[in-house]
Amino acid sequence: MSFLLWAGQAMGYRRAGAGVGAAVVCFAAGYLGAPGEPFEHPKRLALTVLLFLAGLAALLWAGAMAHVGVQISMYNVRIRHGLLPMPSIAVPLRMVHDVRTVDVRWSIGQRWGWTWVPGRGRAVIVRSGPALTFDFGGRQFTVSVDEPEEAMAALNRMRLSAR
Repeated sequence: MSFLLWAGQAMGYRRAGAGVGAAVVCFAAGYLGAPGEPFEHPKRLALTVLLFLAGLAALLWAGAMAHVGVQISMYNVRIRHGLLPMPSIAVPLRMVHDVRTVDVRWSIGQRWGWTWVPGRGRAVIVRSGPALTFDFGGRQFTVSVDEPEEAMAALNRMRLSAR
């Protein structure tokens, strides 16, 4: 007997690609701008260090925008980050009051990544498109996933069999 009811994920290729591209540009500029004798040119050395740090920050941002996964088991809902070593969020299934699908579209005020939106709760948005919104007893959590209808069907099957 399998305890896993459904597993899904979402990949944010555009934002991850933009972050990797920015990191490559920063690393290349830092390498090309590095002084031959660093202690004679402290300003160029500082600029090189700043460019390498900006490239590292861009790589971390790319990792944050690349992947998110959701697992629904008979006991809990687990939201995990695929590329960064961040702790996963696990909520007992008994606390899930409602699940619905939403369509996340790009807008000027839209936030991406692991975020909190006033009035809408916390969210993990890595790309535009379908997403699941969980209602955990008045708190909302939105997460990008592919085919959220399958997750809702799995939860409905589980609730029907529990009756």
